[in-house]
Order: sequence, then structure tokens, then C-alpha cells
Amino acid sequence: MNKVVIIPVAVLLLILVAFATTDAYRVPTLEVSFVDERPATVETIEHKVAGLTCRRQSLGFAEMIGSIPGIVSLTTYTRRTMAIVEYDPQLITRDQVQALLESPFVHEED
Repeated sequence: MNKVVIIPVAVLLLILVAFATTDAYRVPTLEVSFVDERPATVETIEHKVAGLTCRRQSLGFAEMIGSIPGIVSLTTYTRRTMAIVEYDPQLITRDQVQALLESPFVHEED
């Protein structure tokens, strides 16, 4: 009788954990726009960013990347260490954005 009760409870717990963690992966940690007017042409690149593991690091990364001409917006997902960058191809190339995203980002603690 114990096995009959334990299995459905375990399955239910697994479903609840899966649902809770799936939502955490879909909700961005940070979304920021760096321009007042959106350019006519915008391209997007998605890339893993080493060291991007919390909101504080996302803010530091946004400060760094937002100062570069041509970067339009940034969305980060720290649970996936992922950044999505929109950029103006008239001002910055895909290779330059890729290089920014591939460079190690380490946020030093104060």
C-alpha cells in the first residue's frame, strides 16, 4: 500500500518542480533598452555569457555593453547564463557583438 501512495506523490512533486523551474528559465533577469528611438534595422544575437549568474552581474554587464555604440537592447537570463542583444548593424557588426558576448565577464564583489 505504501508504494501505491508514494509513486503518485513523487510524480506530482516532479511535475511541480519541473513547472517551477521551467518558468524561471523563461522569465528574464533583466531587460533594458539603450536607445530612445529604435533604429530602422535591428539584428539579434543570443549567446551564453560566462559569469552571468545573478541580477547584480546582469546590471554590471548591461552597464558595460550599453556604453558601446550600436547596442540597442539587452535581455539577460541568469539561470541559463544567457544574453540576447539587439544591435544596429549600421553601427556595429555581428562579429563585434559576438566578441563582446564571448569575452569572459566576471563581476568583482565589492
